[in-house]
Amino acid sequence: MLVHGIRVSAHMWLPHARRLAPEFRVTACDLPGHGSLRDRAFTLEGAVAQVRTALLEAARSGSGPVVLAGMSLGGFAALATAAAHPELVAGVLVNNSTVQPRGTAARLYRNAGRFMRWVGEERAARANAALFRRLLPRESAEAVLAGGLSMRGFSEAVEELTRHDFLALAGRCTPPLLIVNCRGDRLFRTDEQAFLRAARSAGSPAELRHVKGTHIQALVDPEGFTRLLRAGHARLTALAGRG
Repeated sequence: MLVHGIRVSAHMWLPHARRLAPEFRVTACDLPGHGSLRDRAFTLEGAVAQVRTALLEAARSGSGPVVLAGMSLGGFAALATAAAHPELVAGVLVNNSTVQPRGTAARLYRNAGRFMRWVGEERAARANAALFRRLLPRESAEAVLAGGLSMRGFSEAVEELTRHDFLALAGRCTPPLLIVNCRGDRLFRTDEQAFLRAARSAGSPAELRHVKGTHIQALVDPEGFTRLLRAGHARLTALAGRG
């Protein structure tokens, strides 16, 4: 199960799902404030509830243990879900989601949200769409834009993240945890060692790996990120089997 990043939607995973099929049954869900749920306010509790519902639906399909993976905002949501409902996941992969949103990081988050509100949702969405078309390969840009961009969801999410202690959530994450951070994403790697120690203190056989790229590497290189997802699934299921 794949959880998307900020202001985009579950559609961002279409290039990866195409590559993973038919080897894997891939599902993805929209978070509140994004995609099909853009009319709902974003809260972490609401995000966890949404991911939990999707996990339960996947479990009912009889497809076996579910490995949960999320990037950026989706990584924070995946971590919080695993901490709250460890029985629902075989393992968790978080990509570029290991910064405690306090201090400098919190100020950057809030300033980004304020800037989005100052610019205005429509203008910000147009600018973001143009940026994605310029930075991303065509298939990624088309997938992202097909699900729509939510600037309000962006502002709500960055404010909401600062209200929560994600290091404490990592300290309650007992399923196998694989932290995969891009070397060029310095901000979201800030507290990676502390997250790793916290998860291990909870009993998770947590691991940390670094790969090339920057914050949106999942979109910049869907082929490479799909290989990462495939390898992450194998590693997490192996770690789960050790228990």
